[in-house]
Amino acid sequence: MLKNLIIAVTLLLMSTFASAQMSKFQALFIFQFAKNTGWAQDGSAHNFVITVIGDKSVAQDLRQIVNNKAIGDRPIVVEEAVSVSGLPKSDIIFLGESKAAHVKSLVSNQDNLNVLLISGTPGHCSNGMGISFVNEDGKLKYQYSEANIKKHGLAVSSKLTALGSPVF
Repeated sequence: MLKNLIIAVTLLLMSTFASAQMSKFQALFIFQFAKNTGWAQDGSAHNFVITVIGDKSVAQDLRQIVNNKAIGDRPIVVEEAVSVSGLPKSDIIFLGESKAAHVKSLVSNQDNLNVLLISGTPGHCSNGMGISFVNEDGKLKYQYSEANIKKHGLAVSSKLTALGSPVF
């Protein structure tokens, strides 16, 4: 009985650790996407805004990673949202898995805006997202849709395409 309890607690701790590590890797990827995407120049000097919807861990990890960093001369700011409506003007929007059901609404709300849409849920490139994270054999990878990214007025760099899997 004690042995089963120890095994159960160990598995729970390993699962929690793996989840925490996954959010750190997602945050690192998001920062790399920010650095390796061709952003439309709108002439303003506003902050570079990354909005995270429905994933506090990713938002927290992203804040640590981007602290005192900028994209060009635009300081990076991380915002959090609980809904896909009423979002601040953003350069990147990350849709956490807990809000995956709202993907079509997000894509519709952001149509014709210069924004990189990233999903924590596999397969969302087919729903209009630019990038979707996938977990393959315990490794975080991503799919990308060059057409969806370009539709938002952004340029896709070879660094972004080199490591991801294209979705057509």
